[in-house]
Amino acid sequence: MVKRLNNKGMTAIEILITFAIVVVIVVSMYNGIADLKAKETVSSYKLSLVTYKNLLTKDIQDDIIKNGLTAATIDTLEQSGKPVGYRVTLTLRDGTRRILEVKQIFGCAAVDSSEVADLCTSRGIDANQSDEFTISYGSEGELTDYPLPDLGHEELESFDGSGTKRIIYSLQISEVKVSVADSIFSIDIVLSHPDLDARHSINIVSPINYY
Repeated sequence: MVKRLNNKGMTAIEILITFAIVVVIVVSMYNGIADLKAKETVSSYKLSLVTYKNLLTKDIQDDIIKNGLTAATIDTLEQSGKPVGYRVTLTLRDGTRRILEVKQIFGCAAVDSSEVADLCTSRGIDANQSDEFTISYGSEGELTDYPLPDLGHEELESFDGSGTKRIIYSLQISEVKVSVADSIFSIDIVLSHPDLDARHSINIVSPINYY
């Protein structure tokens, strides 16, 4: 007697279980890849910041250490009558001067007109203003710009109907502290980014008239 083969196919329940297992595996793989990509992105952000900080700090410190600092004066940068940063004049021992400018202008991050009052107007920010964070350094009349690395940005439609864009950067100069108290020049430029929880800052300190 010949036995008949069991040609019975998969039941609906078996198909559903198999599908569920495949979905779980695919989702797990996707989440793992997404987490890995996020970590790689954060690592690249940190590397960009470290490279930027080292370049700017080295250029300034080399001048101060090589020539010596004899005086430092601090002036407020203004735009349309509003303070937007600092201009530091560094006088070196050889009689030359170096200028360090830090500009900190926050743009309007409002996505629609209903947010303008709270996010922009209340802070004295023009509704069509973009972020503008710049650090410049060099001899008088020959300043070199050190633009912050672009670690992500958002382009938003301006509210004036011109069709132009407002740019809001993820990396911002969130705070600037500068002092010449007790014959010590110091400047601390704090950088912030939503994906970087640690504090990042450019810090330069030098005694004045130290022999």
